[in-house]
Amino acid sequence: MIPTSTVSSLLTDVDVLDVGTGPTVALAHGAGGGVVANFHPLIDAASDTFRFVGPSYPGSGSTPAPPGPLELERLADCVVAAGLRTGAERFPVVGLSLGAAVATTAAARHPEHVSALVLTVGLARPDAQSRSFTRLWRALDAREDWTALASLMLLTVGTGHDLQAVTEADRLDETLSQIVRDHSRGSVAQAELVERVDVTPLLPRIAVPTLVVVAGSDRIVLPETARMFGTIPGARTIELPDAGHVFDPAHAARWRDEVLGFLREA
Repeated sequence: MIPTSTVSSLLTDVDVLDVGTGPTVALAHGAGGGVVANFHPLIDAASDTFRFVGPSYPGSGSTPAPPGPLELERLADCVVAAGLRTGAERFPVVGLSLGAAVATTAAARHPEHVSALVLTVGLARPDAQSRSFTRLWRALDAREDWTALASLMLLTVGTGHDLQAVTEADRLDETLSQIVRDHSRGSVAQAELVERVDVTPLLPRIAVPTLVVVAGSDRIVLPETARMFGTIPGARTIELPDAGHVFDPAHAARWRDEVLGFLREA
């Protein structure tokens, strides 16, 4: 159990989203992402039903960039602390990409507080695809080649079908400029953490209802890697064969409905 004094210290200088009314749901975002960016379909649809809370990792939102390497355990503790700060004692944790590893770690470290898990396009451990992506990300960040980094993000987050929408040169340039503006440059430490994550030893120990969502056309985390979370005892897995790492509106709507249905049951 995390003492009240520790909750406060864990969240010092941490940008925490806290929106909505109802039972608490904690959110664990992905590397280079953000709480609103990753979870707005849930927040927009159900903030009158659930209270969504989630910390921005160091380097995202207004949380300061870290002085050194990030620790998965501390990110997990911060997610649980954000939930506890609402006054709830037990609550589900929804994790996306790196956030799936964060959420799983939270459930393993704090079983008295985590009541259920939703693990979407999850990184159970590094694979060839995620390593290649993060190594390119870190190299371009070191060179401060933000336009090239934006191109990498655009190529990988969606699918070939998604890229058809930005085929015209002016639309491509506008999209890349928007990615550059939105990119949190302190988040490169999160990319480095991706290369060290391995929560597979924790999976047999998880004993809460779990929903796993796999994107079959994911260009960042291999679908086989995301499916590893399905080995959690009793986990239910949903396959979205045509979805990329970031969902288009149609896939986001299905994901939202599946997750909200699961949360209401949990």
